[in-house]
Amino acid sequence: MRYSKANIVLLVLALTASAGDAAANRKNVLFFAIDDLRPELGCYGSKQAISPHIDALASKSMLFERAYCQVAVCSPSRTSLLTGHRPDTNHVWLINAQEYWRLFTNATTIPQYFKENGYVSIGMGKVFHPGAANGNDDSKYSWSPEGLPYYHSPVEKKYGPGNKTSLWWAFDGFEDNQLPDGQICDHATSVLQQLRKNKTKGDDRPFFLAVGFHKPHVPQYAPKKYFDMYPPIDQILLAENPKIPVGMPDIAYETWSTPREFNNTKMYFEGKNCTKTPQKAYSAECQFPDNAAREFRRAYYASMTYTDFQVGKVMSELEKQGFAEDTIVVLWGDHGWQLGEHSEWAKFTNFEDATRVPFLLHVPGVTDKGLHSASLVELIDIFPTLVDLTGLPMPPVCPEGKKQPLTCVEGSSVVPILTDPTVSVKNASFSQYARPNSGFFKLPGLNPKNGSEQVMGYTIRSDQYRYTEWVYFNHTTATAYWDDPRGLMGVELYDHRQPTVNFNDENVNMAHDDSMKSVMEELSYALRAGWRAAKAMRD
Repeated sequence: MRYSKANIVLLVLALTASAGDAAANRKNVLFFAIDDLRPELGCYGSKQAISPHIDALASKSMLFERAYCQVAVCSPSRTSLLTGHRPDTNHVWLINAQEYWRLFTNATTIPQYFKENGYVSIGMGKVFHPGAANGNDDSKYSWSPEGLPYYHSPVEKKYGPGNKTSLWWAFDGFEDNQLPDGQICDHATSVLQQLRKNKTKGDDRPFFLAVGFHKPHVPQYAPKKYFDMYPPIDQILLAENPKIPVGMPDIAYETWSTPREFNNTKMYFEGKNCTKTPQKAYSAECQFPDNAAREFRRAYYASMTYTDFQVGKVMSELEKQGFAEDTIVVLWGDHGWQLGEHSEWAKFTNFEDATRVPFLLHVPGVTDKGLHSASLVELIDIFPTLVDLTGLPMPPVCPEGKKQPLTCVEGSSVVPILTDPTVSVKNASFSQYARPNSGFFKLPGLNPKNGSEQVMGYTIRSDQYRYTEWVYFNHTTATAYWDDPRGLMGVELYDHRQPTVNFNDENVNMAHDDSMKSVMEELSYALRAGWRAAKAMRD
């Protein structure tokens, strides 16, 4: 079923000012970014997670059941989402990648675009990946400078990933705002109060307010009261599919060193050399014992619930300050997270658990009764969607094989789905993950003298399948060698045709099943043709 263009026009006109109206009449945007949040929430049907405030937001939002990131790691996922450019355009693929998109494309970001179109753009917490590699929150370009500097919690480093004291902490007697996300929440509420004061003084600009929360990123900590919301450890559910997929190529596996490096987890792995090879990493002796696995999962849930309550406080303040009816709210996780599924305890893969994300979109007067859609969408769609909903000029699609203009997008607006949750705006989602020619993966067949050569895992998620090819790749030129005489490093095909029983259905690699040959040929063609061909089919 194709959506009615007339319906979309009416929807956008209902949400935005006409071209001749002042920017002040446009909707505000509240932009929640949550780190390492997988779609295991009450509103997504979780059996154990406690998320009352995100669930409340979902009850008046469009909930996208099948939303996917472009790379299952923080920096490249956020770079892609915030610029509207896919990783092969940005040249940002790996964790804390030093390739910064402004050196390559100088792309316009979402908050920058709103600032340049009459919004006051304000940011805090983890929105961009922090650090020099991304220009220190892109402060020079993305945010409005007047009296509202970018905010980080003063205790962010103290409790950040660099502190290896414990992988999970329950802070007894702590108030929410003694930890970074509580301080970010307090700052967000104070900003909303200041914005209301500014309105009374005649500042009629709409706002773009980005609030980035850190938890449930490791280390997983929260005030003890959030741990106490969960049952005792022996009642915490373990992963339903803890084994690696049958027939999985080793290159698909992530050796997840970080969770093994904390002072309270080292003891399980000392002397076992667990990160030497993928085969060793997924061996039985290199997995968490059940008691530690339950501790880890409980801590993930508790830290997620802590963040959930911060979301609730910000939403309450939005209502209190009278902005709720004039504000579009978007909430997203930058990628998924594996909690023992497939013997994984991290992200860094192309599996469903790593690439599937929560994505909620609240549009006042449109989604108030709560909507669900199983249509395929991607995080890269957020940029054109917010532009569409606020009536700003839509950036062009990025041209192929040319120097990119400052502002262009490679996703699609999901606005059509708001008028009919059954329609689709794309036939497939596209994600990828790189295995470098170094570290854990000293890959057979790679040229050790060519530091620019690595392997890229490209994956396509169709309505019924996930198909992945691991191909030789040059990261300097962003070139995939599909026809390299060395062949592919791995091929995967997972069947999603049946309703899920576990958290996902990717338990058997069917790439070597002769009955799936025609399916694989079709998906291989679509994967190599890429997102442009898929978009052209829809347009």
